[in-house]
Amino acid sequence: MRVVGSLVAAAAALVVAGCGGGEPARDTRAATTAQTPAPAPSATAPAAAKESPAPAPQVVMVRRAGGVPPGWGERLRRIDGVTAVTRATRAQAMLRATTPAVGRTRAVRAGFAVPLDTLVVRPGGYAAMLPVAERRVVRRLGAGRALLSRTSARLRHARAGATITLTGGRRLRVVGVLDDGLVRSAELVVSAAEGARLGPRAPYLLAAVRTERTARRAERAFDAPRTRVSALGPAPWGVRGRIARPAELKARFGEFALRLPVGTDWVTIDPAWVRRNIVSRRMPILGNVTCHRRMIAPLRRALSEVVRRRLSRLIDPGDYAGCYAPRRIPASGTLSLHAWGLALDVNASRNPQGSPPNQDRRLVRIMERHGFSWGGRWPTLPDGMHFEFHGNGPPQTDEPF
Repeated sequence: MRVVGSLVAAAAALVVAGCGGGEPARDTRAATTAQTPAPAPSATAPAAAKESPAPAPQVVMVRRAGGVPPGWGERLRRIDGVTAVTRATRAQAMLRATTPAVGRTRAVRAGFAVPLDTLVVRPGGYAAMLPVAERRVVRRLGAGRALLSRTSARLRHARAGATITLTGGRRLRVVGVLDDGLVRSAELVVSAAEGARLGPRAPYLLAAVRTERTARRAERAFDAPRTRVSALGPAPWGVRGRIARPAELKARFGEFALRLPVGTDWVTIDPAWVRRNIVSRRMPILGNVTCHRRMIAPLRRALSEVVRRRLSRLIDPGDYAGCYAPRRIPASGTLSLHAWGLALDVNASRNPQGSPPNQDRRLVRIMERHGFSWGGRWPTLPDGMHFEFHGNGPPQTDEPF
């Protein structure tokens, strides 16, 4: 486990986020402890001089497969130099309709709903992790209120003042729109009290610390199996990397609805979307595959390179576990990229999820050159059989092989 990226020692705060159980809200102190009062202006200072805005906190993420234990938040608070702690998690809301403040309601077709990747936060604590100018709108969250990310607002044709209706008739008023990077590319943001209705899973901790030394203390404190400490830097946080978010996928590949009721494992995707996007084609080595039409060309190029380099033996066609599979991820409830037809599993029996990856690194390098992200690099729960296509160029990696 290691901290990724450099931390600025002079920053006002450093945030530590982890997948797992959060703690009771004592995190509202973050809004005040993360900032140092400016000194009074001297008699010789120019009259027009203004105080510079406080910088956004530095951000570090601590994750653990399946979530951190409940006591980790308190342990984090006790580390010398930690100034604030809060929690957040992800959930999946099911959208039935969007009603603008003025205009006509846009309803999802009868019997279907659109899944929304939802960030569930404690408003005061999460606000303290953002630039000062963005904090007020987050603190407005509460019962019956929500925020949209910029991408989600475009997809919804919505803005502040709109109302979204979820399955079961629950209605949320949109009180603001934030850049994707401020909400970690979620589509919808709600308070913890509102989010409890959505069955959130795997909450993660956020904490502000004073110095890089404090960050190292946190890293040592959370040195545990399947645990990862990664520096994100100050918000807004970049989204390009090994994990694709639904908002990004929808912007690139189109949005689909799911038939109601939505299953806990397998789901039924709108047949019209499937007809437009899921195709079957013959490929080198693997034979017939069924995937998203936009993944066909890069997959063919990758497999053709494997053949050209005389490395076909690195893929067992009899151990290919498929591409398109409309399923949810058990640990999070979100849709797998297999549901989009944007992932394939090769050499599956030798690479079970959660076990040390057993793919030849030459195969991994070829797949990554052609835009595929390898699940074997996932830090908390590696999935060595899994390659997925995000449609935004070669994935970022922490280290070369």
